[in-house]
Amino acid sequence: MDQAPYTPPQNPTSPAPEKSSAGPIIGAVIVIVILALGALYFWGAQLNEAPEELPLIPGDAPTGEEWAPSGSGSDEAAAIESDLDATDMAAFEAQMEADLRAIEAEL
Repeated sequence: MDQAPYTPPQNPTSPAPEKSSAGPIIGAVIVIVILALGALYFWGAQLNEAPEELPLIPGDAPTGEEWAPSGSGSDEAAAIESDLDATDMAAFEAQMEADLRAIEAEL
């Protein structure tokens, strides 16, 4: 039996791979894009939470409806009935029709 003497496995020598700096640059760009998208998301969420109604400025009297009479402010049945009798329903209906036409015109 002829046996060959033990020879350790030879690692082929390959040229050292060139180090590229594209990986860190691409990673940094991805992180910046993700941060920008997150900032836009939170900015949009903050805009959606903004009240659509204008704040009440102290000293400005709120405007009332012309068709609505000034009520007595009482919760007695007779006072409520007299307030209902004093309400001009024709003016109320005209105002509601005008509002409805304005809404339909916007559509």
